[in-house]
Amino acid sequence: MSLINYELKPTIDNLKQSILKDMAGRNKGISHFIEFLDATSGNMAIALDDTWGNGKTFFVKQTQLVMQSYNSSENELSDIKQSISEYFINHNPKNYFPVYYDAWSNDNDTDPILSIIFKMLQDIEDLEEYEITDKNWWDRIASGLEAISTTFGGPRIKQFLDSVKGKDILAEIKQNKEVEHILNGMFDLVLEKYPDSTRIVFFIDELDRCCPNFAVRLLERIKHYFLNEKVIFVLSINSLELQHTIKRHYGNDFNANKYLRRFFDFIVPLPAADMRKYYDSIDFSDQNARYNVAKVVIQKYNFSLREITRYIQYLNVAIPEKYSTDFQLKNFFYFDVLIPFLIGLNIHDLKKYNEFINGENLNEFIEVAQLGKPDWYCHILLDRAKETLKKIQRMVALLFL
Repeated sequence: MSLINYELKPTIDNLKQSILKDMAGRNKGISHFIEFLDATSGNMAIALDDTWGNGKTFFVKQTQLVMQSYNSSENELSDIKQSISEYFINHNPKNYFPVYYDAWSNDNDTDPILSIIFKMLQDIEDLEEYEITDKNWWDRIASGLEAISTTFGGPRIKQFLDSVKGKDILAEIKQNKEVEHILNGMFDLVLEKYPDSTRIVFFIDELDRCCPNFAVRLLERIKHYFLNEKVIFVLSINSLELQHTIKRHYGNDFNANKYLRRFFDFIVPLPAADMRKYYDSIDFSDQNARYNVAKVVIQKYNFSLREITRYIQYLNVAIPEKYSTDFQLKNFFYFDVLIPFLIGLNIHDLKKYNEFINGENLNEFIEVAQLGKPDWYCHILLDRAKETLKKIQRMVALLFL
């Protein structure tokens, strides 16, 4: 079977299809999250928390697209609005100008403030309906940027990134309140084109993957400078990993959990995926023994969505679609039980995988593979498989090269 990449990249087309088909069953979660934002007021910092690999990036980009669909008059986004509207029961979402910022891809920038502002201006430039021909508007934006950095010489956005790289621009500003005042004025300028109730939402992603100095500087810049009442920050994080990042900056004795609790107004868990819909979207709904064992493996090792897609890809490559015209016990054992377990164990814990290959720690396999059979049954099958186990091990190992 050819290798199918089930892990969708967050392209516009994939994001649209994932909402229209509700592929992970998260449309309801998106609507609830927007309703939650609607219920807040004033300047906010909100954490969207989950472990790596469960779709935080996809979720915030889907949320951004839904917000844009309610702001936009473009026909191409009307189907998004229609698809999600059934979950907004007796509720009309408020207006937002959403900005997605990948902190990890920008952590070479010395200072996060202008990096974030650049992304906001870049998004404005990309909005056809927000086309700004008013030179006075751009001049006011430019004067604000020039007050923060003398390196920025005009309203052309494309020149801005070069002016940010490698300079500690805020060191040139002596009065913090002046920076805050300038930023407030810039946000007010951006919102001039929207209804009065509109708020800017900055979706800050991948912060826990950044170098510690940049991650901490970004958090503290947000805390001290981005105080406009119409600005919300939503940071998608793995809180445990972010605590490790903060400790690498301040030291292992630093109370990183308390630090984050004081920074965030709310810490919200990522809405869980609907696994039935998710399995259907990746053609994993067949009711044969192979998938039964695979689902036991997924549940036992608590695989993230990313790990599940990897696991299924490897299964489809390793196991022939039709491995036998007649039922044979050894084929069933190898392809429907042993190989699914080995691939899953390799993804979960390489040390345990190597121990199992060497005949140690068989209890986990017996627990996964019983399928209602007694322990002795599995031991007999494993004993018969010893000659073949090394061949299977080599085949599985090749998948992970």
